[in-house]
Amino acid sequence: MFLGIDDAVEEIMETVEGALGPVSQNFQFTLADAVDFGIQLAATIILFLVVRIFLWKPITNILEARRQAIDKNLSDAQAAKENASLVEAQLKSELAEAKAKVKEMIDKAEKDANIKRETIINDAKEEARKRLDNLKLELEQEKKSMEKQIREEIVDVAFLAAEKIVAKEINRDKYLDVVDDILKGANE
Repeated sequence: MFLGIDDAVEEIMETVEGALGPVSQNFQFTLADAVDFGIQLAATIILFLVVRIFLWKPITNILEARRQAIDKNLSDAQAAKENASLVEAQLKSELAEAKAKVKEMIDKAEKDANIKRETIINDAKEEARKRLDNLKLELEQEKKSMEKQIREEIVDVAFLAAEKIVAKEINRDKYLDVVDDILKGANE
């Protein structure tokens, strides 16, 4: 424990001087110091040679292998990036082709639908025309039938009237011819 600041400073100085060794004694080297220095220098050189011979090459080989692996990974990543770019371009191209095909299919479907619509409309118009023609024909036949029926009724009424007026027998066929002539003259 500290007794005071002065004691603490003094203890620190003693520790520093003890750690510095011969440097703290005004650079006075003794033979023991020179031997210690030589042993330390020899130990450092031996340590350097041991490290250089036994550890340096394996460590540099490991570092070189690591560098090559990193370079390979980088080149693989670059190749993968280029491949991804090629795949992306190919996918864009395929997407554009697919869009073109879809547009073509839609256009064809619209064209087919328009043709079918026109066919249906034309068929409906033809059907309506046929029905109208049939209706006109039926109406014409009905008209002729009605005209014939009215003629016959007129003849019957006229014949009855003539019989009563003349009170004698008249030839019906002759009378029909006369009525037809009269009606034809009225129609003209």
